[in-house]
Amino acid sequence: MFGKKQPEQPSQSQSISGVNLTGSAIQQGQAGRELQQSQSSKLDTQQQITNTDVVKQLENLETAVKAASLTPDEKDELLDYVRPAKREASKEEPNKDLVGQNLKQVNETLKTMKETTEAGKSLWQTGQEVFQAIAPWLGVAAKLIGM
Repeated sequence: MFGKKQPEQPSQSQSISGVNLTGSAIQQGQAGRELQQSQSSKLDTQQQITNTDVVKQLENLETAVKAASLTPDEKDELLDYVRPAKREASKEEPNKDLVGQNLKQVNETLKTMKETTEAGKSLWQTGQEVFQAIAPWLGVAAKLIGM
């Protein structure tokens, strides 16, 4: 060991930017003599959701709220958040954080109603389906609604 110079490790760097992965796993490692590295990913074959798709989903939620057996005040409270979210989503350059903030209020209200009324349970389920459908469109703002 003395007097033998160890070979110098090459300098390495890796950069990933502008990547949006869904359902993927990335494994990284440092290259060396005995490194085995693998990468697997599951491509999301679902078409990207558009503003129009989001508006349609929010219209479905709005229709469900109107048809639910809730008090007028409960319906108004939900619609006071669904309508601005729908209006913002319909814009050419929507503010997804604003949509997410409004839907966060809808989600919180639905959670409360789910625990207190039978109609709220059904409406909560509908809301969750809508939120799951639009979560990819919301991107990081989806965390506001717990997705």
